[in-house]
Amino acid sequence: MGSRYDIVVYGATGFTGSYIVRAIATSSLFKGKTVAVAGRSESKLRATLDEIVKDIGVAEVSKYPLIIADSSDEKSLAEMAKQAKVIINAVGPYRLHGESVVRAAVENGANHVDVSGEPAFLEKMEMNYAEQARENGVYVVGACGWDSIPCDLGTDFLKRNFDGTLGYVETFVSNHRGPSGYSFNAGTYQTLILGIASMKKDNLGKLRRSIMPNRLPEAMYKAPKRGTLWKVKETALEGWALPFLGSDKSIVQRSQYYDYHVNGKKPVPISTYFSLGSFFWALLVTGWVTLFALLCLFRPTRKILQAYPDQCSFYMFKNSGPTKQQMAEASFQYFFFGNGWADGEKVDEQKPTKRAGAVCRGPDPGYIGTAACVVSAALSLLEDKERLPRQGGVYTTASAFRETRIFEYLKSFGITYEMIDEK
Repeated sequence: MGSRYDIVVYGATGFTGSYIVRAIATSSLFKGKTVAVAGRSESKLRATLDEIVKDIGVAEVSKYPLIIADSSDEKSLAEMAKQAKVIINAVGPYRLHGESVVRAAVENGANHVDVSGEPAFLEKMEMNYAEQARENGVYVVGACGWDSIPCDLGTDFLKRNFDGTLGYVETFVSNHRGPSGYSFNAGTYQTLILGIASMKKDNLGKLRRSIMPNRLPEAMYKAPKRGTLWKVKETALEGWALPFLGSDKSIVQRSQYYDYHVNGKKPVPISTYFSLGSFFWALLVTGWVTLFALLCLFRPTRKILQAYPDQCSFYMFKNSGPTKQQMAEASFQYFFFGNGWADGEKVDEQKPTKRAGAVCRGPDPGYIGTAACVVSAALSLLEDKERLPRQGGVYTTASAFRETRIFEYLKSFGITYEMIDEK
C-alpha cells in the first residue's frame, strides 16, 4: 500500500476516538507503526492531541500528522482513505455518518474497522460493499468495539475449545461499577434512540435474507425459553438476568452462518442476557428500558429524550461521559455457558449431555475496553495478513480474526478469555 500511514484514527476528537489514540500511544505493539489522526477541525485535533500528551505523558502523540476529513465531504474522505492502510472509524451514529467512510475505504484501498453496535448499518455494509471489497482486496470489519468482540470471539472460543460438539450457548454480560459510579457518554444514548426509532424502516429481515440467502440446518436443541427477568444460578455467576438487546446476537449469527457455509462447522444458536446482582436493580433497569423504548417511537417524546440525556436516563448517560476515576474502577465479565455432545455421541439425535463454560474479562467496557478491542482488530489486519480469510470482503470479527493473534493483542490490553472449570 505504498507510503500510507499504518493507522488513521478518524474521529479522534470524540470521546471514544481520544481513547483509541491513547490505547495506540501507550501500547508497545504499535512501536514503529505510523499513525495519523483525522477529523473535521484542525484546531480540535491539535487540542485533543495536546490533552492526550498531558494525560499520558507520551510526547510523540503531539507529532501525529493531521488529516482534515468530514463525513459529508466525500472528496476529503477519499483523500484520507488513500493515506491509510487501516482506518479506525470512531464517528457515529454510523447509520448517519458511517457509509460514506466505508465507501471511501473500499474504493481507495484502505481496510476499515469501526466500533458500531448498529445491526442495520453493519448488515447494510455487507450487502452493499462485500463484493467490491473482495475485488479490491480490502477488509471491512464492523463491530470491533465492546460490541461485539467479547461476545463474538467468546462464542467462537467456547466452540473451538468445547470437547465435542457445541449445541447452543447462553451468554451473560456482567458489568461492574466502582464506588464512584458510572455514566456512559451521551453519544451512545443518541445512537440507541435512533436505532429504536428506525426499527420498522430498517427492514432487517430483508437485509438478512440478502446477506444470508442459504438456510442453516434447523437446530434440534436450543437454549431454554426464559422469562423477562429470571434468576441465574451458575457456579461462576449468580444474579438476575434480563434479555440483552445489544447487537451481539446478530453479529454471532452472521459469524455462525459463515462458519457453517465456509468452514463446514455446525452453527451454534445463542441467547444473550444482561446480569445484575440484585433483583431491585434488575427490576428498575427493565422498567426504564421498556419506557425508554416506548418513548423513542414518538417524535415529540423522542425530541425530549434527545435534548435531556442526563435527566431522561437518570444519569446512566451523560454529555460529559464517565470520569477517569469511574473508568479506572469499572470492569466487565462476559460469561458463555454452552451445552452439547461429547465426541462420538449422536449430535441432534439425543438431548445435549455435556456442558462447558468460558469467560471474557476486561477493563471499563465503554471506552478503555472498546479502544482495546478496536486497536487489536486493527493490529490483526496489519500484522496477520496471511491468517486472514483468503479474500478481502465485509466480515464479522470472528470470521475475520479467528486464525489471527487477536487473543494475544487483546491480552496485552487486559482483555482475557479462559475456559471455566464447571466442577
